[in-house]
Amino acid sequence: MGKFGYKGLLLLGSMIMLGGVAQAQYLRSSYFMEGTSARLQLNPGLQPTKGYFNLPIIGSFNMSASSNVLGTSDIIDLMNSGSDLYSNDKLFNRLKKDNRLNVNLNTDILSFGWYRGKGFWSFNAGLRADFGAALAKDMFSMMRTMNGFALEDVAGTSQSYSLSNQTLNMKAYAEIGLGYSRQITEKLTVGGRVKVLLGLARAEMNINRFDLDLDVPNPQYAGYDSRGELSPSDWYGKGYSYAAEGNVITTLKGGGMTFDNDGMIDDFDLDAGDLGIAGAGFGIDLGASYKVWDNLTVSASILDLGFLKWKESETTVATVSGEENVTITSDNYDRYIGGDFLSFERFDFEEGSPEKVKTKTRLYSTLLLAGEYGLLNNKLSVGAMYTARFAEPKTLNELTFLATFRPKNWLNAAISYSPIQASGKSIGLAVKLGPLFVGTDYMFFGGNSKSVNGFLGISFPLGGKPKSFSEM
Repeated sequence: MGKFGYKGLLLLGSMIMLGGVAQAQYLRSSYFMEGTSARLQLNPGLQPTKGYFNLPIIGSFNMSASSNVLGTSDIIDLMNSGSDLYSNDKLFNRLKKDNRLNVNLNTDILSFGWYRGKGFWSFNAGLRADFGAALAKDMFSMMRTMNGFALEDVAGTSQSYSLSNQTLNMKAYAEIGLGYSRQITEKLTVGGRVKVLLGLARAEMNINRFDLDLDVPNPQYAGYDSRGELSPSDWYGKGYSYAAEGNVITTLKGGGMTFDNDGMIDDFDLDAGDLGIAGAGFGIDLGASYKVWDNLTVSASILDLGFLKWKESETTVATVSGEENVTITSDNYDRYIGGDFLSFERFDFEEGSPEKVKTKTRLYSTLLLAGEYGLLNNKLSVGAMYTARFAEPKTLNELTFLATFRPKNWLNAAISYSPIQASGKSIGLAVKLGPLFVGTDYMFFGGNSKSVNGFLGISFPLGGKPKSFSEM
């Protein structure tokens, strides 16, 4: 069976994300657009001007990505690098000691909302996923030296790397939510949404410590075999030593890591026909808005308070702890030379017990605070919003300034400016024209964005308009 390493875990992440499931950061530019249902995702205490029915799947689709290092032009450069990826000095020089990446996707299979009695009800059933990574620069240094992860490609006699404090985590789940908001007084409106969560898949890699010293033959002085490769005898007496502490966790119905008779990682197994519920949980969103004066409204919300409890029966764990010195001999050459050097098998990851790792994972909560001032009989408004998304490995903060034009329910438009994640080099735009709603918080003009997102919505009116407070 093949060795399951970093590439295997990254493959699992790709499967989760390409499956179209994710929890997103939502579109901040839509917050003051009263004609859209997208604003309810940011605050369940807000209400649209009419009820709505979103077209399944593409009626409410959102994605976002952010990094503290790589921007959009870097990603394009990376995709164009091809076989020169590891020798790309421009990309390598931009890396920091700690390199972070967050990717989130979100789509509702079914979502609608309607006014009834004194309140507004909403329902959604959708798919969510999160991907977060924190990787050390030494990891990329090793990749450059090895032209990937191939030990036999290393030129030089010795290298040392510190690959500690690295994390890679992914989770995918379904969400079924029911929301309700109501005007309590002429000035105060409150709302909430309860959500049942069904876990589909998760994967985690936690490398708390990994110090590596390599002692390899120098091709300048070594011999080559008939294929032009280093002969096995040139490796004898060479090797490496490491000190490691970490684990790998997968939860997936019908798949996960498999182990051989010695308890070592054998492969990653996935039977698509057996995919199903691998966990369950609960979440809640809370929100409110308060009209301070006729033209001034303040609002706040806290989103995704909750957790997912993953089944121990569907969880597989591999752990490594301790130190080892490896010397290449004729007896162990086939095991240690060839393939990906950073395979979990090579570093003696052994089967662990699901009972000794956490099976409950929290949702990435978001705190939102906003204020809005209406002009021209509330057809135009200006406002500001602060959001803090408590993601892993680090909280994402953003301050957004907005101007919103909303003359009709079918015509809303907004422009926004977010100086933190975009380094002040972009604007956001959102437009609702009839049933179509599109928007982004980060539109760059020749810049190198470290944050991107986009929203696509197709929504149709459902039911009547809300009653005034005096009519309730």
